[in-house]
Amino acid sequence: RRAGVQPGFRYSEAFLERAARGLVWDATMLDRYLAEPEVVVPGTHMSSFVGLQDPQERADVIAYLAKSRDN
Repeated sequence: RRAGVQPGFRYSEAFLERAARGLVWDATMLDRYLAEPEVVVPGTHMSSFVGLQDPQERADVIAYLAKSRDN
């Protein structure tokens, strides 16, 4: 889905600016974001999160999100 559209969630201005330029969450973009959040969306509230370096951990998170979306 498009990023930045969850009703009631307080997104940072930096995130909303990036979302306005067409950020869409798919498995590839989630993998990139989870690996290097500050590179994908600089200046957000997540800047203290350095990312998940292990590709399997990222794949597990993405699989969990996909499964929870389907339920």
